[in-house]
Amino acid sequence: MEYSAEIKIKFKPSLKILSRIIHVMLEKNCIKKTSLSQEANIQYTRLLKHLDWLEKKYLVESVIEEGKVGIILTSKGREFAALISEF
Repeated sequence: MEYSAEIKIKFKPSLKILSRIIHVMLEKNCIKKTSLSQEANIQYTRLLKHLDWLEKKYLVESVIEEGKVGIILTSKGREFAALISEF
């Protein structure tokens, strides 16, 4: 197995970071990754790891809006947001 594949398998998201991401995404309908990183105050590379995890769980998805890639919560993601918004 490749070293980078091992890192991805072992990745465990931070509930605190997930909560910050979800909080910002609930305020915005669609947001660019850079803006999300800034508004949630999360280092961009760390944000990407968490977004990758969220996408694999079908909680967020990438969409093209006005020729740019944005991130939105799925319906499953909104249910998840209701659960973790208590933290």
